[in-house]
Amino acid sequence: MDLKLSEQHEMQRSMTRDFVNKEIAPIAADIDKSGEFPRDCLRKLAGLGTFGLLVPRPFGGTGPDKLGFFIANEEIAKASASISVSLIHSCLVSFFILALGTDEQKKKYLSALAKGERLGAFCIAESGSTANWALTLQTTAQADGDGYVINGSKSFISNGGEAEIYIVLARTDPAKGPMGISGLIVEKGTSGFSFGKREDKIGLRGDVTSELIFENCRVPKANMLSESIAMPMGGIMTTLALPSLGAAAVGVASAALDAAIEYVKQRTVIPGQTLANFDGVQSTIAEMASKVEASRLLVYQAGLVEGQLPDPVPGLLASIYPCRAAIEVTGDALQLIGTLGYTKDFAVERYFRDAKGLTLVGQPIEMRKLMAGKLKLGLPPMGPLPGGPPPGGPGGHAQT
Repeated sequence: MDLKLSEQHEMQRSMTRDFVNKEIAPIAADIDKSGEFPRDCLRKLAGLGTFGLLVPRPFGGTGPDKLGFFIANEEIAKASASISVSLIHSCLVSFFILALGTDEQKKKYLSALAKGERLGAFCIAESGSTANWALTLQTTAQADGDGYVINGSKSFISNGGEAEIYIVLARTDPAKGPMGISGLIVEKGTSGFSFGKREDKIGLRGDVTSELIFENCRVPKANMLSESIAMPMGGIMTTLALPSLGAAAVGVASAALDAAIEYVKQRTVIPGQTLANFDGVQSTIAEMASKVEASRLLVYQAGLVEGQLPDPVPGLLASIYPCRAAIEVTGDALQLIGTLGYTKDFAVERYFRDAKGLTLVGQPIEMRKLMAGKLKLGLPPMGPLPGGPPPGGPGGHAQT
């Protein structure tokens, strides 16, 4: 497989990098400090066509270009992983509507999403749920006349309270188990739909994460995206959402590597000798660079896999290794910089916190590993054995 970027993709990288250096990098630390949602920055980013990279031009997009989307997220995350994660979740809504939506839904929603005029949020996680969400999902949507009535709540939802368009997973037929979970489109402002707690996270702080509350929230039947969303959702998550997070991890790790290189070249130990002159430092930098390059190749390979629902394994691998490598690279960068790296004066401490967040967003990394392992072994990827432990090891929340 030829992983050399085309002229178009090199231009995409250059254009995004210029925007990031001008508009995002100068305010990235402030976004992290305040935890405020970077609405103005996202609005400017929309002007590049980044929100439309997954959407064909007839629907108002600039794509489809999955690899271009990964490249853009890598560049954005070098300055702010928060903005990258917010972008990914909004574009995930676009892709779900493109893949599963009716003609009317595509006409109604895709253009505004692709142009960044309206933001999206994809809503799975619930308070008390484990990684095995398909068996524990409590939110319900009951058919009632010409619509559905939604009751329940969602937790840890990226873009929660800020997005205008929400895809909500709810149980419409309990007798069918995971196959009785549907996806419904709910617009902000719908009666019975409100927002609860906003999480105060240690990382990805500009990726606003909130609780959603549904109390007899009525939506028309025309808002049904998919009557059985579990199976197509798995394919879309593993081939698009998770490798997009891998791309963000590459950006974070790359930024940490650059920061470490700059510091060790300037840090004088004795007259005429900087940290860069020491064998141990050189070896550490080489290992860090190897992890960044290997991660990037995995992500780009996943971006070149064609088809809307292709083999999920490359996408899973492109989210597992890069996200783990980002924790290791940012940790090494912090160690090289030393005590100063543990202060707010250096961005590497933010990279370290954000890297950890990327192992939790969308799907916990242990769950990703379990699914990839099962697929490589030819085993069914969904669900535990009867009476067995939930997949993914210890329980906990997956941010979605």
